[in-house]
Amino acid sequence: MAQSNPIRFRRNIDIGAADAENDGLYLEHCFVDIGDVETILDCANSKCIVLGRTGVGKTALIRQICKTAIHVAELSPETLSLHYITNSNVLHFFEEAGVHLDIFYSLLWRHIITVELLKLRFDITNEDAQHNFYTLIKNLVARDRAKERALKYLSDWGSKFWTETEYRTTEFTKKLENDLRGSLKVHAQAIELGAEGARRLSQEERIDVRNRGMEVVNAVQVKELHDVVGFLSDDIFQNRYDRYYLVIDRLDEGWVDDKIRFKLIKALIEAVRTFKKVQSIKIIVALRTDLLYRLVRESSDPGFQEEKYRSLYLHLRWTRSQLMTLLNLRVSFMFERQYTRQGVTVEDIMPKNQMENGSALDYVLDRTFERPREAIIFLNECIGRSEENAKVSADVIRQSEAHYSQQRLISVADEWRREYPALLTYTRLLERQIVPFRLPDIAIEECERFANDIIKEHPTDPVLEVSEEFYTANDLSTRYPMLEIVVQTLYHVGVIGVKPEPYLPWQWSFDANPFLSRGQITPETLIDVHKTFHAALGIASRGKKTVRDRSRSIAVVQPSSS
Repeated sequence: MAQSNPIRFRRNIDIGAADAENDGLYLEHCFVDIGDVETILDCANSKCIVLGRTGVGKTALIRQICKTAIHVAELSPETLSLHYITNSNVLHFFEEAGVHLDIFYSLLWRHIITVELLKLRFDITNEDAQHNFYTLIKNLVARDRAKERALKYLSDWGSKFWTETEYRTTEFTKKLENDLRGSLKVHAQAIELGAEGARRLSQEERIDVRNRGMEVVNAVQVKELHDVVGFLSDDIFQNRYDRYYLVIDRLDEGWVDDKIRFKLIKALIEAVRTFKKVQSIKIIVALRTDLLYRLVRESSDPGFQEEKYRSLYLHLRWTRSQLMTLLNLRVSFMFERQYTRQGVTVEDIMPKNQMENGSALDYVLDRTFERPREAIIFLNECIGRSEENAKVSADVIRQSEAHYSQQRLISVADEWRREYPALLTYTRLLERQIVPFRLPDIAIEECERFANDIIKEHPTDPVLEVSEEFYTANDLSTRYPMLEIVVQTLYHVGVIGVKPEPYLPWQWSFDANPFLSRGQITPETLIDVHKTFHAALGIASRGKKTVRDRSRSIAVVQPSSS
């Protein structure tokens, strides 16, 4: 940046929005391909499930795919009318009676995907277009019984291809509901009561309902749908150079009740694998990494073997260099838009040699999980506090860090609220710690205060039982089971990292194993708090010195500001 007549930051200027949904302009001009676009667009490449934690760029990649591909359609969860399934008393009744509906969920996805692909391939937007489609494919199925079954399936289930996906989901589900009702001798009122009605059945009635229901579910067009997939592969999408993409994003949002969400996501993954045999199409699904691991961990289906699907995973990861490139592009574009000044970089607007041992940009990136969203938020905070100045000062960076750190802590708690509603209470045990530390370094008084808070504020929390045991016992060693659960949780969400053994490296959930077993946690395990949260939690650092016995280390090591 020129030193004479320097440009000053205007009010409300920024380098774009942190979330891709509201960042269209910057994504259009500043998208950074970290090597994933070509991979995900290659139909011969098996990777089609885009995995990453919040803010890593899953939606940005999806937006780029929609921009780059010629033939592409996007399905959002809210357009699928899956809430109809959630609210179906008929399905609740049969599931409570012991009928496994996993086959139905998988077939539902296959049906939705098939119709969306055919709509995309033949531009079926009205009844005339659908009529032309049937006329065309009738010539392909003559004297081929499998293809005739496929065509009949499409005729039966795709009576209105051009309608919204919501209509087709409801139509498919209602047919199953009618078939299930028709299979039973149970009074209709019991079915309408849903799960409660099933709980009132006698043992003999329950067995009869389960057997009849499974017969219906197992017979739901299984052969016909298999024929449809073969038909798509052999006759509809046989040109591997003419590619078609169906993308599905935002599955981590609250689009359906958690009880059924995991079943539907698992069924979707299985359905995606089914369509891999069709060479010129690709079903692309964006999914939070932790959501997938939770799905696998909580799956009760012994047939669902996660290793079968690993070849489908595309893990999004950013290097420090790639993040710097992203920020430089955005800073440059910001100045081009506001001042027509080109070539401005982050280094031009940040202080030099005033932030610990590294550059100001390193200081910022050290306080992220190395994801674009956090880096954008932090830098926007710095720019917003630099109004009428030509550069961001070191003081502004530290002031910005205080607010950024608090907001990130709240954001992490919000992100994990469903799984860990007491997360902010957990972080109280970290306040004013000197890092790295060990479990015995947490003061007994802090443990007692924490246990009391859990008992009063979070009576359903997983740590409640061991908290009560510790709170009422005279044996101080009972605090360790409580602290182990806390450490597991805080590690999983990324707030802390651990060094389980002296000969092992530090590990963090966002770049290593996302889960920590209780067996890896001992009184000698070293614990660090991520620098993102140092300001919010009042964390100080021991620097590079090794933690020794607490009574000696505190006496000889002076804590320094993080």
